[in-house]
Amino acid sequence: MAQIAPLESRLEGVRQTLAERLPWSPLDFVPGISRSGDRAIYAEELTARVAAENDLRFVHEGSDGHQLGVFAQRLPWDSEFFGYGVARLDGVFPLSEPYDHLRTDFAPALEHLLGEARRRGIRYLFAMVDPRDLSLLRAFGQLGFTLIETRIHYHFSVQIVHYLRLPDHVPEGWTRFRQATPEDIPSLAQVAREMVNPYDRFHGDPFIDRTDVDRLMEKWVEQSVLGRFADLTVVPDVPNPRAFITYRYHKDRWSRWGMNLVQPVLSAVAPDHFGWFAVVGPELNQYLRAQGAQHCFGKTQITLGLDATVHFGKGEHVFRILL
Repeated sequence: MAQIAPLESRLEGVRQTLAERLPWSPLDFVPGISRSGDRAIYAEELTARVAAENDLRFVHEGSDGHQLGVFAQRLPWDSEFFGYGVARLDGVFPLSEPYDHLRTDFAPALEHLLGEARRRGIRYLFAMVDPRDLSLLRAFGQLGFTLIETRIHYHFSVQIVHYLRLPDHVPEGWTRFRQATPEDIPSLAQVAREMVNPYDRFHGDPFIDRTDVDRLMEKWVEQSVLGRFADLTVVPDVPNPRAFITYRYHKDRWSRWGMNLVQPVLSAVAPDHFGWFAVVGPELNQYLRAQGAQHCFGKTQITLGLDATVHFGKGEHVFRILL
């Protein structure tokens, strides 16, 4: 019979095991990155302190003595925003031999997680899954999880200036960009709300109310401009801009990654501003280099594809289950 134990009392030991044994890490596709550094960062994220009321992590020990760490947590901000319990499964990883777990049955451990999530009032449980995680993919199929998005992770060097075909007519102000200000929030929030991407996990999930998704897009823009969701939000250098792109610098991780990586996070452009990204690309790359950046990484939906300026990194699946 399986035994279940909370992870809280074992965080330090589990962190060390994961740092040494994780089969992959979030950015291991970036050329030149320190994979050991990225694994260590990932292990710290998985074993960070979580308030008891939100902590859904545990160790599942099977009858054969094999131990699996199940890493999940209730998301208090999301739960309050949507008005129902939201939780995220961050991963399932072996904590004892054999660490090569591609044939391990994760379903019993996940069944316990689902039961505990229901008991805690969780309605919506989601997970981002690496395509190499065959055991987790099989378990999701057995337990009724729904695929709602498939992503591409990409990367490119900001040391290289890419020249794209520019629009035939470039309106005044488009050749420049500036940092967004609170006065820009109304026009940017409108663009984020109206320029619907039907393939992202929020718009692509019929369970999530469209009004809630609109509110979320507006909130993300607001918090990005105010510096709480992004380090940099740039817009065309015009009044009431209708295009934007946000970045996170991640400077606290540069030394451990062995390279200076920045991340474009959120972007949208209204039809009357199409082409702005191409226009400001070289100048924006120069600005990022001045901040010390060497390389960018990001993600988009596989249905949107990649342009010639970026390189494929890896795929990722997003699943959810309603409880």
